[in-house]
Amino acid sequence: MDSNTITALATGLLAVVGFTQIKILITQNRQSQLGFIEEYRKRWLESRRDWGAIIFIGRYEDAYYQVVKEEIVKEFILLRDKTNNHSPSIWALDSARIVFTTLSDICIKILKNQLDISDVYPIFGTELLRNSKPLRILLDNSYHDIYYQNDNSKHKKVRTEVQDWLIYHDGIRRRCLILIDLLWAEATHLEDLPPSDVKDAADAKNKSGNLNRKRLYNECVQLNGHLNFLAASKLSKFLKHSEYQVSCSQIGINKNKLKKQEKEWTDRLLGRY
Repeated sequence: MDSNTITALATGLLAVVGFTQIKILITQNRQSQLGFIEEYRKRWLESRRDWGAIIFIGRYEDAYYQVVKEEIVKEFILLRDKTNNHSPSIWALDSARIVFTTLSDICIKILKNQLDISDVYPIFGTELLRNSKPLRILLDNSYHDIYYQNDNSKHKKVRTEVQDWLIYHDGIRRRCLILIDLLWAEATHLEDLPPSDVKDAADAKNKSGNLNRKRLYNECVQLNGHLNFLAASKLSKFLKHSEYQVSCSQIGINKNKLKKQEKEWTDRLLGRY
């Protein structure tokens, strides 16, 4: 066997070894991702009561839609009515810490490319998104609603305490907003939401879309460094799935298609009566 043959065999062997190592690394990375997904799925299920408390606080008083059973909502009402000006509402702040810290942790994993939004989305389904309004009331100081002005003073006090907690934990607040934006983009991309909800959000994103993408980009760069600007750009661009499509772009909501979906959705609802 001459030297050229030996060299060729050695090169081929090294290539096989290298390919095997890459495959092992990919498998290990996926196993790690699956571990994270299962961990957060468990944490989210265990925080169901706290999630219910956050939605109760974020909605206006006596709101019809809640995410926990009626008896648990009654417990929240009793806790709220015991609120006074001499001590903090520990039950509400504990729920805020558990829920928003979990959402923030998941967002960090996505921004660090340790999880993909398509892996995280099934944990929440559309339930979180259908309750995104009370979440934004707590998370975004610029988000106001006229119906909340008539809440009783104790409900307002508890809500203000949670809002203040989020102001003092601004990183958590930002990352929760980013995660909601990412989940909304994924749901829109999958056409999981009613067309009317998609339209309302897209209308709002005519003003907020650029700000949302900039917030995601900056957070991603802050976590990973400026050398990862391409990954930050790719992830921020993903948010365009929940915005109206612009010319020369294949990403986004097609207004004509959305209008047709709205009509089909309305016809299905009318067909029930």
